[in-house]
Amino acid sequence: MNKYEILGTNNQPIKLTYVPHPGSILEFELEGREISKSKLAEKLGMYPSQLSAIINEKRNITAAIALKLEKVLEIEAEFWMRCQVDYDLFIERQKLMSQAA
Repeated sequence: MNKYEILGTNNQPIKLTYVPHPGSILEFELEGREISKSKLAEKLGMYPSQLSAIINEKRNITAAIALKLEKVLEIEAEFWMRCQVDYDLFIERQKLMSQAA
């Protein structure tokens, strides 16, 4: 089984206790680039409310949205999809752990 790890500056694995929703990552990216949510929504061809739902963790990033983000922000669609899958797995593991307790 392939496994990837996030390494710190000391080249040691970082153990995450929380995995952010990709919408949170997208919000940081927009802030860093000084792009408004409405402007990005326009460039993505979506309603601002749809983008807000992603940023507010009420909607997931789909493959179609990931491809649009790739085109507009030049961040690979695979990155967005990995973020979404990592988040989904984290949430499901939390549910399983709470059921087992």
